[in-house]
Amino acid sequence: MVPLELRRSDIGFGRVIVDDTGVTRERLMSTQAIAWDEIRDYRLTLEIRGARMEVLYLVKWLDVLLMANDVRKGYRGEHRFRVGIELLGEDRRVAFNWRFKGVELAIAQILQRIHPTLAAPVHAVFARTGIARFGDLTIGEHAIRWGDKPVLLRKDVERVELFNSSPIRLRVMAKRKAWPYGQAVLGNIPNLGAAIELAERQGYPVGGLELLTSGLRAIVA
Repeated sequence: MVPLELRRSDIGFGRVIVDDTGVTRERLMSTQAIAWDEIRDYRLTLEIRGARMEVLYLVKWLDVLLMANDVRKGYRGEHRFRVGIELLGEDRRVAFNWRFKGVELAIAQILQRIHPTLAAPVHAVFARTGIARFGDLTIGEHAIRWGDKPVLLRKDVERVELFNSSPIRLRVMAKRKAWPYGQAVLGNIPNLGAAIELAERQGYPVGGLELLTSGLRAIVA
């Protein structure tokens, strides 16, 4: 792993270090750290600013240019994607967000490191029980359930999607229904990458991943 050191893009104090030992956030008067093998869950938040049409990120070659421009601006402290992550252990917590320069690259690197470890138990439980829970979202082989609502059979699922309501939400749309069957901001969905990966593997239509093109899409696609 290439070590990363992030500095604040505003006048605040502190830095974030991502290296082979884990993730450390240093504040003016305190330090929080979590080792890779201590991470049990994460929460991702994402807000998109500006009116640029997201469809441009779907155009071959143009998407690469737009992503590169987003990263370049991020290092300058000009954030169109306001992204943040919270890493959770049994008794440890480290969180940081877009206020640090290069946050997109750091979060992408973190997710690349922890996703296989956090996704494996999910798939193991699903193989054994036929269901997996991610907060209010329960994904089953033949149906989805949100909270205590009646189950939504696979044939009635229009799409499991990311939706830009600033902040971005994960929502489940039912066929022939205008309102979501269930929805929550990304920060309320545990282990987001594993949730999307499992939904896709089970054949549920998944959409809206272009909203993560800022460097995170490859992790959850």
